[in-house]
Amino acid sequence: MSENSKTLIENLIYPALEIELGLRLKQLELAQSDHLFELTEQNRDYLSKWLPWPERTHSSDDSRAFIESIALKRKNGEEYGFGIEVDGNLVGHISLMHLKGEKEPEIGYWIALNCAGKGVTTKSVIALTQFGFETLGLKNIIIRAHPDNIGSNKVAEKAGYKYGYQTTDDDGLLNVWELVVI
Repeated sequence: MSENSKTLIENLIYPALEIELGLRLKQLELAQSDHLFELTEQNRDYLSKWLPWPERTHSSDDSRAFIESIALKRKNGEEYGFGIEVDGNLVGHISLMHLKGEKEPEIGYWIALNCAGKGVTTKSVIALTQFGFETLGLKNIIIRAHPDNIGSNKVAEKAGYKYGYQTTDDDGLLNVWELVVI
């Protein structure tokens, strides 16, 4: 599947969103799987506090499978996932998910600890929200964050989302932040 995956990734629409000089969202490439895994390893304890997937990521092959899966979801119009790059270096990931099906469109994100609190995630969320509304024609987007994840909740608020309600799912208790186009 490697040659097919490479061709798939090369032919995806909206491969990058330029936010500002030195900050962009870019479709992950298969060649980044080792770096993505290293980033996961370096931030595993920090990320595992809030997200379930680091516990299932054991090698760069898992990161490669993730890159392939988000490329396929993009091709099928289900999700737009992007690596967050600062000065050309991968520092996190952000997705606009649930674009088909019953769930509300949702933005999910994570950032390396050394980049947290610097506005990178907030700017990325604002850019992806704008992409969802202006390019994809969405009418609403949500962000879900654990109530104790102060940073993630602040990102949602600073990006213009309004606190909606709390819900419980497989990940536990979550705050739901909403933004609606009127």
